[in-house]
Amino acid sequence: MFKTIKAKITIFFIAIMIFGVIFTSWGIDDIDGLLAHPARVTLLLILLAQLLIILFIPLGWKSTRLPSEPDENNMLVTFIGAMGILLFLMISPFSDRQEWAQLWGGDTMRYVGLFLFSVGAIFSTWAAFHLCKQFNIQAKNQHSKLVTDGPFKYVRHPRDFGSILLFLGIPLVFLSGLGLLLAFLSVAGLFERISREERVLQQKYQEEWSIYAEKTKCLIPWA
Repeated sequence: MFKTIKAKITIFFIAIMIFGVIFTSWGIDDIDGLLAHPARVTLLLILLAQLLIILFIPLGWKSTRLPSEPDENNMLVTFIGAMGILLFLMISPFSDRQEWAQLWGGDTMRYVGLFLFSVGAIFSTWAAFHLCKQFNIQAKNQHSKLVTDGPFKYVRHPRDFGSILLFLGIPLVFLSGLGLLLAFLSVAGLFERISREERVLQQKYQEEWSIYAEKTKCLIPWA
């Protein structure tokens, strides 16, 4: 019970920080300007919905198929990824308002970013729901089984696939070239974790994992 309350408080403050960074980076004096474009408004609404789902619905956001204790190298990669997320959240709105280092494409690029962000939100939420459900079933049956259905039928790492699209979608909506570069930096931590998870699952499930990996894409479904 205490852990659940603590987790919700942490998520609440993270949500405040994310929106605080976006609004402050754009400029508190011009909130109307931030909300003037439909793509930016829609992105903020989807982001708010995502955070509310995490806050109020018990999902498998912290569930992982990896051992729970990362070593120092993994902590370093996680820190670099977190700094990348913070930086592109700061730079993207700022560069959009100042029309600085903007990407080409105008509104078309904004809506491409919004589409990627929306797909990312769907995949990451679906994967979290499904992973939590399967882990609860396995805990009751006291049986560990490789999760291969739901979104995992289309891609081996659907939550990471969704996260990558979320990271890339934000700077595209804000037309931020530097923000996009920093988003790629934050993705580096995910690739390291994916590689480590693949090794662990190969050792744990052996032939079952090999068969699953042979017929399922790692990150990009239908590619």
